[in-house]
Amino acid sequence: MSFDLRRSSHLSRLLESLRLERGLRPGQLASILGASNSFKVGSLIRSFELGGPITTHWLEKLVVELQPNPSDLARCLELDQQEAELQLEQDRLAWESWADEPIEPFLTIRYMPAVYGVREVPKAFCTPRENPEDREWARERAEDWAAAELKRFRGKGFLNWSRRERTWFDERGINPQRRPVTFEGRAAGAWMQLSGSQQKFLLDSSGKLITQSYGLDHPC
Repeated sequence: MSFDLRRSSHLSRLLESLRLERGLRPGQLASILGASNSFKVGSLIRSFELGGPITTHWLEKLVVELQPNPSDLARCLELDQQEAELQLEQDRLAWESWADEPIEPFLTIRYMPAVYGVREVPKAFCTPRENPEDREWARERAEDWAAAELKRFRGKGFLNWSRRERTWFDERGINPQRRPVTFEGRAAGAWMQLSGSQQKFLLDSSGKLITQSYGLDHPC
């Protein structure tokens, strides 16, 4: 059983039309599909019809039960694939442009699971340097500072040297590893979000909420 999330527009509208042809409400269809919680799964079905995600498990059950015409099914899948590829390319271009923008380096700290804060890197390590050796020296000193901060807070974290370069640390600032950030790994950021809210936030050094910059403007 797969629990990958799927989104659709053409296919979801096709399945919605077949549900309506049978005079079924989403909850009734969920019961027919064998859902133990017909209200919850009915809400999932309706959300999918409106463009939200659905698990592969329930999508496969919908297709088996509603039995769309094979040619209509193939056409919808093809159109959805084309639109998904176009959207992915647009997201990639937006991310590449965003990732090229310069930032002031900062440290992301995971105080505990799902609780994140940030610290600005001392300016002495951030001054632009033309010489590669000087730049490497500055980054090494910034990594030393980050390790000390993480040890002080007994947390994990990563140094955001740029939007394309990070140094990851295990708990207490040990085992630093430099890793590039790519579009494919773009979700490797860190922030907090309340249930039901779209607002992302972090904590600053005084415990106040941060809602801008520090990766919170991630485009996709």
